[in-house]
Amino acid sequence: MDNPSPESSTTPLNLDGAAAAFADILEPKAAEATEEAQPTEAAATQEQPAPEATDAPDVEMVEIDVDGYKVALPKDKAEKLEAERLMQADYTKKTMAAAEERKAAQAQSQQALQERQAYAQNLSRMQAQLEGALAEQNQSVNWQQLLETDPQQYLQQKHLWEQRQAALQQTYAQQQHLASIHQAEQQQRFQSHLQAQQQELLAKLPEWKDESKAKAEKVALREYLLSQGYDAQSVSNVADAKAVLLARKAMLYDQMISKAQVATKKVATLPSKVERPGSGANPSLDKRSGAFQRLSKSGSVDDAAAVFATLL
Repeated sequence: MDNPSPESSTTPLNLDGAAAAFADILEPKAAEATEEAQPTEAAATQEQPAPEATDAPDVEMVEIDVDGYKVALPKDKAEKLEAERLMQADYTKKTMAAAEERKAAQAQSQQALQERQAYAQNLSRMQAQLEGALAEQNQSVNWQQLLETDPQQYLQQKHLWEQRQAALQQTYAQQQHLASIHQAEQQQRFQSHLQAQQQELLAKLPEWKDESKAKAEKVALREYLLSQGYDAQSVSNVADAKAVLLARKAMLYDQMISKAQVATKKVATLPSKVERPGSGANPSLDKRSGAFQRLSKSGSVDDAAAVFATLL
């Protein structure tokens, strides 16, 4: 057993002394614990494995120009974008070329029309001049007397008359040629108008794509217009899709009203059914709701007429 220090044998142990003694005992242990912990942390640091490096493939980047800005993209995406850009540029180029061709064709057509109009005016003036000159020559020249008195002058006047007459016939021929060109152009424009109106009708009336149904409705529509006072020529010359649609609506409306009136008469002739008090059933409402349901499903003229019949 260790020998006590002189202080411990002479000085009594009070509260402060006890605290200092405990501190001396504890501090070395804390230092030892710290010394033991430091190697542990260092070992833990050494034992942690380094993160594995991922072998990511190198992506080749390409710099391209997008709306004036330099953008770096992967090579495959850049090539795809460039291909799409070339396709769009080609489409735009072809569209612009087609528009320019149409514009040039319209300009040429307009110029040709103006030239024909100017030529037709010149022909009309020439016709008037030649017809006037021939009439004046026939009135001023006594052909029989001139032949007897001055055969040479007669031949000159006759030659002049024949030249004027030939020029007049040529003028007539040129005017007829211009008229035929104008008529052909009008016919072409009219055919284009009819095709456009037919497309508009089919867009508004898809059911007319069925030729048999379209033919049947056209016959019915013609008969309806004739019954309303239109003459056959006016009906045949209808070339406007909107007019046809309005006439068809009027026809279907009149058919619906007519069938509703017939249905009303039939309902009026039916014997009335006596309901017992307190039954709570309303047959008119039941018929009306049923008629509305059938109309909402079918949309036919007959079902619409039935609805009108329940309302009257």
